[in-house]
This record gives sequence, C-alpha cells and structure tokens, in this order.
Amino acid sequence: MLSKGFKICEPMRFDIYIENVLAREDEVIVKIDAAAICKADLRYYSGKRDKRVLDLKYPMNLLHEAVGTVIKDNSNEFSIGDKVVLVPNIASKQCGKCNYKICDNRNLGQNYCPDAKFASSNCDGFSREYVSYPAGNVVLLPENLKKEIAVFSELASVAYSVYRRIDLKDNDVVAIFGDGTLSYILCCVLKKFFKGKILVVGKHEEKLNQFPVEDKIILEHINKIGNFDIAYECVGGNKMEEAIDSIVNYIAPGGKVVLNGVADSNISISTRKILEKGLSFYGVTRSNVEDFKKSVLLFEDEKFRTQIEKLILNIKTINDIIDFYNVFDYESKNKQLGKVVMNFNF
Repeated sequence: MLSKGFKICEPMRFDIYIENVLAREDEVIVKIDAAAICKADLRYYSGKRDKRVLDLKYPMNLLHEAVGTVIKDNSNEFSIGDKVVLVPNIASKQCGKCNYKICDNRNLGQNYCPDAKFASSNCDGFSREYVSYPAGNVVLLPENLKKEIAVFSELASVAYSVYRRIDLKDNDVVAIFGDGTLSYILCCVLKKFFKGKILVVGKHEEKLNQFPVEDKIILEHINKIGNFDIAYECVGGNKMEEAIDSIVNYIAPGGKVVLNGVADSNISISTRKILEKGLSFYGVTRSNVEDFKKSVLLFEDEKFRTQIEKLILNIKTINDIIDFYNVFDYESKNKQLGKVVMNFNF
C-alpha cells in the first residue's frame, strides 16, 4: 500500500514522500484521520535545535498527536474500522529484560526507557496517510468521541503521567505554573483525581480566566498567594528559569517540584534555596500505553470532554502540502490557549 506524507527536510521546508506501507505480524495499518502540532514539532520546523541534532533528524515525518482508523490488523487485536489513538512512545522489545528496572515502577514506566523510540523525535511521526504501527501501541477510543477532541488524548496522557509522578495528599496545596494547553489539561485531570486546593500561576489573564479553578494569579503577584506544597512546572522554553525561580522562592519547605517543560537552553537554578528548604525535584517526560488507556477513559466523562473541546481553536482540512504549511505557520505564531486540529484528506 502506498502512502503519501510530508517530511521536514530542513528548517521551514517540507517535502512530499510516497512510501510503501507493509504491516508486520504484530502490527496494524492505521489511516490517520486527525492530528495536532506540538511545540516540539515547531522546534523542528523552525530549526530551533542544535544543527548537529537537526542533521541527524532530517528528513522526518512530524506529529505525534494523532488519531485514526484501523484498516488492516495482523495482530487480531482490533476490528477493521476501529477508531484508535496512536501511542508515540515505543518501548524497547527488550523491556523487562534490561538493567534499567524502570518499567515496573508505577511512578516511572516505559516512557523513561532510554532505548525507547518516539514518533516525530527519533523515528517518523504521523504526518502521512497511513502508518503501520505496533498493535501494542494502539489504543481503542470510546465510541462517539469526536476525532477532533480525541486528538487531545496524547496531551491528556502526558497530564496523567505528570499526575501519577508523585503521590498527593488531600490536604496538599498544589500550584500549576504555566497557562498553556498542557497546564489547562493537567488542571482538568487533577480536578478529576485530587480533592485538595489547586491554584494556577501564569502570565496571561485572558488565558487564566479559562481554567476550571477559582484560584488563579498572575506570576508577578505570586507573593500574595502564600505557601504551596506541590508545584507542577509546565512553562518550558525561555521562561522556564523564571518559573522555577518563583517556585523555589515561594514553595513551602519540604515541597515537591515536578518539572515537565523543556527549556530552550541550559538554565540556572538556585541550589542554595533548594537545599535550605529541603525540596525534592521530579522530572516527567512523555507518557506510555497505560497513561493513554487512563486518559482515554477520562473522555467518557461529558464534563471532561466539554472542557477539552474548548481547546479547539479551529479545524482545518489538509488537502495538500500548502494546507499543511499554513497550519504550521499559524501555530508558530499562536499565542492563544488551544490549538488547531487538522483533518487529513490527502
């Protein structure tokens, strides 16, 4: 089966590739129906990575937030026509036999495997018509879930991965730093599982007002909120250092800090205050199959679906490479809360 796709070949340039798709014994062929663009995709598009890294990546299919329809299944796990989401983190086939001992740790898991592949990072992503994919990395979606909402399953799985990274107590005060899409979804996930107080710290009042919590504050006024016990950093980029500095300054002694953002370059952290306060730092990266299964269940709740649907800024049909360029150009300038969902028709 021939499949057309778009690969990033150098900054700001996509090429059309026609490739043959063959399914191995344990794989399914999925027609990609809808997808969305991540900040990581934009870094490859704009070339905001070390040139040596980019030279190793190009050419590559971008996108790791995608849903589709099963059209062939060699694994006998699915039915033709099933609506599914693709899990971009593909664990090593040696999982369970390696020396890392992380996959059985419920606070870690396969997404911390150093030998894992990740779609649109160290292997091809989903910017193509069809993909042959390991059946174990395909998760069935709830019936009647609109594909445009289902696209956010990947971010919801990351939010769930952030949530499970540490254990929360009901009397904890939790602060989410960041007012972007991941922060919003993390807030929605925490509201489902955590009974304590949640406050959100950001820089844009118009974004903060959309979060489903009462306690929201602009970063410059953080001194007014009092201590918090747990901080989730979801800022990333060139503002990550400022966010971590604020967290360290205002978190309660003995607090826990969960880092999820990716900085554009090395940043400075006040280790003296970390030591003085006895703080614990935890890193979070990506998500795994179990996180996806948990996140998919969240979409069965109407309130959660409604909250996530608000993140859809627009729906664009991708008929050709020009349409694809246009959405990338839009997202590279997008300052709103949410993103454009692409429906593939090429």
